Amino acid sequence: MLCTLENSLTPAEQSLVGLGEVQRLRETRMFFQYASESQFVAAVEQITQRKVRAFVSGIDAARDVSVELFYLEPEAPSDGGHDL
Repeated sequence: MLCTLENSLTPAEQSLVGLGEVQRLRETRMFFQYASESQFVAAVEQITQRKVRAFVSGIDAARDVSVELFYLEPEAPSDGGHDL
């Protein structure tokens, strides 16, 4: 499952970009994203009713575009597990 966000920088983050501190912003955002990983994963698992096996987060701070990528476990077969 892929989630993209645009125009999501806070005023403080926008100030960092204005100061040319894009790398510092990227590091700070990544720290908070991974500190909140369990909440993100729980929400996606509840919504999709599938187990998340991996989470990847990234940001292009200069362009204010970020992505959250959730790798989901395969769905359980709905036909009792019989292959056709």
